[in-house]
Amino acid sequence: MRIAIVPGDGIGKEVVPATLPALTWLSDAFGLGLTYDVLDWGADRWLAEGTGLPDGAIDLLRKEYAAVLLGALGDPRIPDMAHGREILLGLRTGLDLYVNHRPLDLGHGTVDLYRENTQGLYSQVGGAVSGQGRITVAMDECVYTRDTVERFVRNCLLHLRAAGRRKVTLVHKANAVPHTGRLWQEVFRAELARVPELTGSEEYVDAFCYHLVRDASAYEGVLAPNMFGDIISDIGAALMGGLGLACSASVCPETGFALFEPVHGSAPDIAGQGIANPYATAMCLAMLLGHLGHADAATLLRDCVLEAGHTDAATPDLGGTGTTDGFMSAVLALMDKRQD
Repeated sequence: MRIAIVPGDGIGKEVVPATLPALTWLSDAFGLGLTYDVLDWGADRWLAEGTGLPDGAIDLLRKEYAAVLLGALGDPRIPDMAHGREILLGLRTGLDLYVNHRPLDLGHGTVDLYRENTQGLYSQVGGAVSGQGRITVAMDECVYTRDTVERFVRNCLLHLRAAGRRKVTLVHKANAVPHTGRLWQEVFRAELARVPELTGSEEYVDAFCYHLVRDASAYEGVLAPNMFGDIISDIGAALMGGLGLACSASVCPETGFALFEPVHGSAPDIAGQGIANPYATAMCLAMLLGHLGHADAATLLRDCVLEAGHTDAATPDLGGTGTTDGFMSAVLALMDKRQD
């Protein structure tokens, strides 16, 4: 199997290369036969060629690769993030990666947050009217089709049941955004009736965020539309200890193709200093390995990343004195030790 590696921008070009030796080590140690190619999709290519997602990129990924590991997108030289939208949204829609799974590793356990990944306010439907050099009217439309909501909810509920979960919460804002809100409620209730092993509840997004911060132990599985899920994931990352700890997977259940990326951005304020935290990227790699069926390799990597995160090898955001490369060297040393 081949993995497409897209370091991207900023600290993505540091945390991804630091993590790749672990991929090679695990492939060799467990006989996985995994190889990878590094693709130069990001701000540098956009500025040089005007290219974000190259022609034929989607077909290339479908035919040649099993998954994508993405570092980060975002560059101060492109303030409107045009290249990031073309690359990331292009991959999500082109590969139909409509289920975004963001596990929130909290003190009491893990909350499985599922975010719809292709529609809603990120559908890029809208426009603006300008006059006298300024925007006078602006519209971004929240668009959801029933087919998209149904398949998303159905797949998430089945995944939660398979994982042994017992509770699931739908997050919405039907009181203020009634049309898409009622669609989500209607679909959720109908699909939940088909999975009696799960007990469902519903919360408005503002109340949910409050309750998540107050007592996250009340939640096991959470389903959210695109924008709400995006916001909730950053709150969850803060509860975990910072953006440098949060990982995610964007999956098309029908094809099995998936893209894995840390939740943090490109962090241009610390890029190039060698102190970016590779924890989330390494956890993304563990998710990738698990997705491809390599559970033992995924567990070893995950356990060693967790252990290294509690040592001085951790990067400064975790209270350690380590560097990006130094942290992953500590992880590799722990994997060596456990395999002896």
